[in-house]
Amino acid sequence: MIRINLLPTDKKKRARRPGPVALPAGDLSIGTWGAIYGGAIAIWLAVLGVLYFVQSGELETIVQENKTLEARRDELQGKTKGLADVEARLEKSRRLEQVVQELERARRGPTRAVMELSKILSDPGGPTINPAELQEMREENPLAGYNESWDVRRLWLTRFEEVDHECKIAGMGRSNEDVAEFLRRLTLSEIYDDVTLQRTRAASDPETGLGTVGFDITCKVRY
Repeated sequence: MIRINLLPTDKKKRARRPGPVALPAGDLSIGTWGAIYGGAIAIWLAVLGVLYFVQSGELETIVQENKTLEARRDELQGKTKGLADVEARLEKSRRLEQVVQELERARRGPTRAVMELSKILSDPGGPTINPAELQEMREENPLAGYNESWDVRRLWLTRFEEVDHECKIAGMGRSNEDVAEFLRRLTLSEIYDDVTLQRTRAASDPETGLGTVGFDITCKVRY
């Protein structure tokens, strides 16, 4: 009886058992790649850490500068507010001073106007004018100025009104020449301006009955 052994022998098993596979010389093992990746990650994390600390330092510097600028801004705003208050008080004081000056001029203005009329009609007297200016006028025209020898008793006033710098003057003179001299003196005066003879008319002195010249003048008062 013939027996056939179909099971592989140990020799055949050893021949069929695969041995370790040899990797090519240029390939790296998984452990090596893991080490490379791990090292790269560590380096990247280190770079990120350095960048973080650098940026943190710059951010802290910027924050500190911002705080300094904000403190400076608040200081300037406080000074500006104080300056605005001072300017407001100063402006209020200036307005008050202007009002007082206007009231003072209004109080003294009419008095000054009347005193100027008294001076014009006084002997010796004459209008208020700069002597140098009067001399210059006379050098250019010997007939300019006013007649210092005029008899002021030849003219008198019957009416004087002043409202808001506007004046109305009425009176009588012995002749047209007397009215003209009075008009000339008013025109030369620094106190009066825009002197205008509105009209003249024949009249008579109620006391003596002598013939006179009545006149009406309008002008403005400077004060």
